[in-house]
Amino acid sequence: MGAILKSPADKPRAKAAVLVAHEIVRQVRARGLSAGDRLLSEQKMVERYGVARGTLREALRLLELHGVLRIRSGPGGGPELTTPGAEHLGSALALLLQFVDAPFRAVIEARVIVEPSLARLAAERASHGDLQALSESLERLGEQRGGEGFSDEQRRFHDLVAVAAGNPLFAQLLPALHRLSRVSGLDYAAEERAAALRALERIYKSIESGDGEQAEQQMRRLLSRALRGFDRHRSDQMERRVAWSDALD
Repeated sequence: MGAILKSPADKPRAKAAVLVAHEIVRQVRARGLSAGDRLLSEQKMVERYGVARGTLREALRLLELHGVLRIRSGPGGGPELTTPGAEHLGSALALLLQFVDAPFRAVIEARVIVEPSLARLAAERASHGDLQALSESLERLGEQRGGEGFSDEQRRFHDLVAVAAGNPLFAQLLPALHRLSRVSGLDYAAEERAAALRALERIYKSIESGDGEQAEQQMRRLLSRALRGFDRHRSDQMERRVAWSDALD
């Protein structure tokens, strides 16, 4: 193939490793590769892209950071494709929010704005499989009402609503926001869980019946109530600045 940096006019100030990374992704898409597929060996990629070994390794590390691949070590190792997930988006968001000195309130307010619209879309677009997944999540919430798994399952229900909305961007964005919510320490108190479960049941019924307006209103009511509760009882945490480490497992 030869060198991919054909002339300075193409991308005058782009770093060579970034260009290599973009070319790798372009070829992955062109060849229809997916998670689990192996890429060429390091030596073959050096020859294909016409760059130094150090430049190639930097490009691979960049893609690994973004969750596009992982480098297997040992005999038969090398780069293997993976699927980027909400954890990678959450990490990028947390880093950005830290450098703009954003308070955690920004994360909650984003959810209050976005999720009601997702509930409306879910009512319009949810498949039978989406409804079944939501129903099963509600069952688990009922079983875990007093347990430690309630909060995780509640976030899963909201994520499932985003999936049912049929928009891939929001299906990734909402779990990313939840990753930041999870580490904040914000949670419903035990006495609030029954009320939260009833609210989620109403949201589910609205989605199931295809009533987008009602689903949107119910979701907005639930999240606005939660925001007011956080302001009253956890105001110090709401004003805490988001940190990149918030997105770590």
